[in-house]
Amino acid sequence: MNASAKRWERVRTHTRACILEAAAQAFEASGYDDTGMHQIAEIAGYTKATVYAHYRDKARLFAAVMELHASGFPVVVVPSDPESELKDVLAHVALEIQKLTQLAACRRFCGTLQRSANGVAFYAELWDAYLAPYKAYICSAMALEGIDMAEEHAGLYLQLLLQASALQVAPLAPTSADATLSLFRRAFQGPSSRD
Repeated sequence: MNASAKRWERVRTHTRACILEAAAQAFEASGYDDTGMHQIAEIAGYTKATVYAHYRDKARLFAAVMELHASGFPVVVVPSDPESELKDVLAHVALEIQKLTQLAACRRFCGTLQRSANGVAFYAELWDAYLAPYKAYICSAMALEGIDMAEEHAGLYLQLLLQASALQVAPLAPTSADATLSLFRRAFQGPSSRD
């Protein structure tokens, strides 16, 4: 590759990065539905034609933004000890979710999904799949404790953590919050309070 081609490639790469960041800002602020390509072009400082030259349509640009955010997700850390006490499992998952709130990629991914209605089902499923090891870890600990509806309670606990951390992408599922809170109180009271 000659010097001119290398320079052109650097300019092209820089332009794509600027457009991608502008799109990330716009989608995070307004969501998929309320963001237009003209708005992204304005934020990026390029013409709409330039944006379309790099990204054929809004759906592809949205996909590139969400993939960029998802690439910044850390590896899920779940201890391999299946005999952990429930309170330790719940505390571990709560700490891991707190760590996710510190990462811009997670906050931006979830913020964009929260503000979007159309074209985001795949990314909501991606987020759920990413969090699935935490849910399975909680569910396993609850099952070891002999808790009924362990999967439902594990899902609700995770949803509550995500909601408290502003990382929730879907409304809370309808369930008995009182029963779940009672379960968590029992878990954190320690082994002396167990039947």
